[in-house]
Amino acid sequence: MMGGILFINTLPLFLVTPFAGMIIDKFNRHKLLLIIQILFALQAFLMALCAITNHLMLWNIITLGLFLNIVAAVDAPLRQSTYILLVDDKTDLSNALSLNAACFNVARLVGPAAAGVLISAVGTAWCFTINFLCILPCVFLVMMMNFKDKKSDSVKNKSIVDGVKEGLEYAFHSEQILLLLAFAAVFSFIALTYPLLIPIYTKEVLHAGADTLGWIMSSTGIGALCSSIYLATRTSFKGLKYIICIGAALLSIGFIIMGFVHQTFLSCIIMFFAGLGFTSAITSDSTLLQSILDDDKRGRIMSLYSICFMGATSISNLIAGSIAQFFGIANTFIIFGAILLCSAILFLLKFLHIEFKSKI
Repeated sequence: MMGGILFINTLPLFLVTPFAGMIIDKFNRHKLLLIIQILFALQAFLMALCAITNHLMLWNIITLGLFLNIVAAVDAPLRQSTYILLVDDKTDLSNALSLNAACFNVARLVGPAAAGVLISAVGTAWCFTINFLCILPCVFLVMMMNFKDKKSDSVKNKSIVDGVKEGLEYAFHSEQILLLLAFAAVFSFIALTYPLLIPIYTKEVLHAGADTLGWIMSSTGIGALCSSIYLATRTSFKGLKYIICIGAALLSIGFIIMGFVHQTFLSCIIMFFAGLGFTSAITSDSTLLQSILDDDKRGRIMSLYSICFMGATSISNLIAGSIAQFFGIANTFIIFGAILLCSAILFLLKFLHIEFKSKI
């Protein structure tokens, strides 16, 4: 059921995101960011309201999830393509993306642990309420931002449909872009199943509850944070293609070992290294991709990246839920880990024969 809900909720990604990229390249990013944050706050308020009034049922979970992911389909490529406007020196883009990942992973470190305690103590309604209250300041933070978003006349005068076609042609005529997008799709197809698999693993293998789940997810966040801090200290785009493959291999080995471990402490250690590998691979892949893009097509390519990154996850969640049901959660980790390890080796062989020339 978890896999099915996650699959249904991410369907808007495939329908909205391709057009979102052209909207981002065509219209002012600052205004779009503000609209997106207001819609996020509205969704969070409705979710909290349903939880508080005891009207949180399957149909409104799916409905509000669809609403959330329609907004997120625009938000993901919008944010990814905005970072370059926030740095005075474009060569600092790599550091900016890594610092963003560090902020994200701090939240992922604190959030699950706090949620585990709150669910046990006061229930889910308070968690949804706090989520809403945390989103409200983001609206005002976006209003305070000040950056210039210059649009080329050719993009402003182009129709959204023609712009989408142009972005697809630009991507499919570049071997480097296609390879980085393919890695994002394959990697996220497997790697981002862990938010679905870990709760099942905690319940069925460790026979534990929300507090233990919080510690395991926080361990993943600590590993991801360490990786983000390391990447933020880098001053060059060189070597990122190797970090991508090393990170994928580290995560895959962590998945395989999880299939044989039945202790909470060891699970936390393993997921620390899994988080380290996850962020190293996906942040490096995104950074390397942004370094080779033309500015006037950045929104459209990052929308394709969002489809590869989150779209593959929606499909894999459905598959992972089915595999876990029929083969057991431990075997699911082993199967996915083995597939990812083989994929990492294949991508490494491909990366060795391709040169990535930064345009920053």
